[in-house]
Amino acid sequence: MITGGAIVVGGVTYYLLNDKLNATAAASQQTDISKLKLTPDEREMLSLATLAPSGHNTQPWKFSVEPNTIRIYPDFTRRVPAVDPDDRELWISLGGVLENLLIAAQHAGYETETDYMLDGTAEDHIAVRLKKAGIRPDSQSVLFGAIPLRQCTRNEYDQKPVPTADLNKLETAATGAGVTPMLFTGAAAIEPMLEYVNAGNDRQMTDDAFKSELTEWIRFSNGEADEKMDGLASRVMGNPSLPRWLAQLFIGIILNPKSENKKDDGFMRSSSGLMLFVSQKNDRAAWIETGRAYERFALLSTAMNIKNAFMNQPCEVPELRAQVQSNLTLNGAFPQLLARFGHSPAMPRSLRRPLSQVLVIKE
Repeated sequence: MITGGAIVVGGVTYYLLNDKLNATAAASQQTDISKLKLTPDEREMLSLATLAPSGHNTQPWKFSVEPNTIRIYPDFTRRVPAVDPDDRELWISLGGVLENLLIAAQHAGYETETDYMLDGTAEDHIAVRLKKAGIRPDSQSVLFGAIPLRQCTRNEYDQKPVPTADLNKLETAATGAGVTPMLFTGAAAIEPMLEYVNAGNDRQMTDDAFKSELTEWIRFSNGEADEKMDGLASRVMGNPSLPRWLAQLFIGIILNPKSENKKDDGFMRSSSGLMLFVSQKNDRAAWIETGRAYERFALLSTAMNIKNAFMNQPCEVPELRAQVQSNLTLNGAFPQLLARFGHSPAMPRSLRRPLSQVLVIKE
C-alpha cells in the first residue's frame, strides 16, 4: 500500500515516502546527515540539490563544502556510457542540481555567484559562492516549494490540453542562457516526434550493451531500491516488486522494441504536449544550462500540477539526433532533451542517497 508524506521543511528528508519500507531509509538519511559538519542552511541546500533528476537515477554528483562556497563535481564512477558516451546527460543532471541549489540558497537569504570551472579535465566542476544577504526574496518561492514534489511521472496522462497562458509561462521558464524550448502540442505535432521515439527504441532495445546497462540500474524489488537508494525502482515505473533473479528471467520480454513502442505510444499520445530543449552550443557549459532550464520547467510544471517525464531517445541516438536537428531546421543548434507533459496522478518516487555518500570530506 502506498502512503504519502514525510517532507521535512527546513530539515533533511525531502523526498516523499512511497511505502512503509522507505521510512527506514528516511531514518537512515536523518542519522547520516546529523554526523556531518554542516550548517542547517548547508544541509537544506544540499538535500534539495540532490532532488534533481538524472538518467537512470544514477545521481552522478558529489559536493564539497568550504566557507561560503559549495562545489558540485561529476561522479564519473556513475557514468552510463552505453546511453551517454559523451557524458552529455550527466552534465545536464548537474545543471538540475545547480538550479535547485541556487533556488534553495536564494530562499535561505543568500546572494550567489556561480562559476563554471570547465577546462575539459577530470577536475571540471561548478562553484557556487554564497553571501548571506539576510533577505528571503519571494521571486523563486513557487519553484522552491516544488523541489521536493517534482518527479518524472512515468505513466499515461489524461490528454487534456494545458491552457495557453500556462504554456507561455512554461516556455519562459524553459528559456536559458543559449537554451531555447520548442513546444509541440496537438496530434499533428506530436506524432512526428513519436516516430523518432519509436526509432530510438528500435535501436536501443536491440543493443545488448544498452539493455545490460539499463538492467544494471533497475531496482526490481522494493528491498533492492531501499538498500541502494538510487536507480530505477520498479514501483516508480508501475511494475510489481520482484526478486532480481526472477525479474531477469522475463527481462527479454520487457526490454524489446515492440513492448517499448507500445508503452511509449500510450505515453506520448496521452500527453498534452512535448518540450524539446535546444542549445546553441554543444559543450559542458551548454549541457549545464540545459539542465537548469529543464529544472525550472519541471518545477513550474509541478507547481501547476502538471506532470512531466523524459522521452530522450531522439536526443540519445546519434543518427536520430542528427535527423531531428536537420528536419526541425534548428540552424545548427543542438537538440538536448525531450520531455512530455500533461495531467495525471503522481507515481511513487525515486529515492536519493544520503548526503554522507555524496559529500567529499576534506581533512
